[in-house]
Amino acid sequence: MKIDRNGKAAALTNAQMDQLLAAAPSPRYACLWAVQRWTAARISEALALRWADVNGCLTYRAATTKTKRTRQVPIVPSLRDALIAYRSFWEAEHGHAPAPGEALFPAAGSTTTPQTRQAADKALRLTCARLGFEGVSTHSFRRSLAQAAVGRGVPLHVVQKLTGHKSLGSLGEYLSATEAEVLAAIEGE
Repeated sequence: MKIDRNGKAAALTNAQMDQLLAAAPSPRYACLWAVQRWTAARISEALALRWADVNGCLTYRAATTKTKRTRQVPIVPSLRDALIAYRSFWEAEHGHAPAPGEALFPAAGSTTTPQTRQAADKALRLTCARLGFEGVSTHSFRRSLAQAAVGRGVPLHVVQKLTGHKSLGSLGEYLSATEAEVLAAIEGE
């Protein structure tokens, strides 16, 4: 678990994710966290999104990914709903419909400069403190989705494609087993 910004980010359950999104301080953060939740995006990847990157799927451009490879993730209905609601908020906040090159999550006073990682991290930490969630960081979204998918029996190569990890070894760093899972493996159940 992450303590004082050291260690691995905590994985959240679906119920905790629902609580977190419901407690978001604004529609911007509710949508940002929904994007991360449903696409396993790194915070820097999510903040780099432009409106042009939202088109039936979310496109994480090679220039903005850690692996320097473009990744496209289908938009699930829950994420689609969050994006639609957020677009209305974005339009009201900025006084116009977003242009393709404008930032999905812009910094205050801009439509083209993305919000900073520090601002996103601060909002998440404050919200998690109010909820009593410990060890959560912006990386918790990736870890939570990867662990939940593996727990549902999704093949590792599919989870790897979703998260954009270059290797199964690097994906393995995101996965952890509970004591009950280890016992079940030993006992064959």
